[in-house]
Amino acid sequence: MSQDDKAAETRKSVLDSVKGKAKELAGAVTGNDSLTAEGQLDQAEAKERRAASTAEAEADAEAAEARQRAREAELEGAQERAEAEVRAAGAESEVRADQAAQRQMAEEAGRRDAARAQTQFEAEVAQEAARADAEKRDQIADAVEEYDEAVDDYRQTTNEAEQDRAQAERLRRRAEGNETP
Repeated sequence: MSQDDKAAETRKSVLDSVKGKAKELAGAVTGNDSLTAEGQLDQAEAKERRAASTAEAEADAEAAEARQRAREAELEGAQERAEAEVRAAGAESEVRADQAAQRQMAEEAGRRDAARAQTQFEAEVAQEAARADAEKRDQIADAVEEYDEAVDDYRQTTNEAEQDRAQAERLRRRAEGNETP
């Protein structure tokens, strides 16, 4: 029922109560008991309608208050949800930032490890190359020494062979009688 209808109902109840009181007084003055009883009955009905109207108004007020509290609770819940979402988004953002920082630190550590491994590998390669160069120089020196020895042996053998050939030639000539000793 709208507020205007309630106000009209309240006015009608008050008016009926006044009419009932007037009937009761008229019946009492005239000695008409049925008019007095009718006036009392009208007053009682008006009183009940006012009580019902008051109860309905109170119920409507309580319902309106309950609706208002529900709206406020809904707004408060929405606000709390929004705040929770903001906190969750902030926490999620913080977690993502932490993960990104950890990922970056891991990548940097990986790059440092790779650079360290590359440097170590290059040092090992350089050491191996130096060792191979030293071994090669030693082999070359050994080969040169062997060559020099072979040349010396060849020269000595050649000289000996030349001396043997010259000796053989002298002996042959002597044997043939051409040469004098």
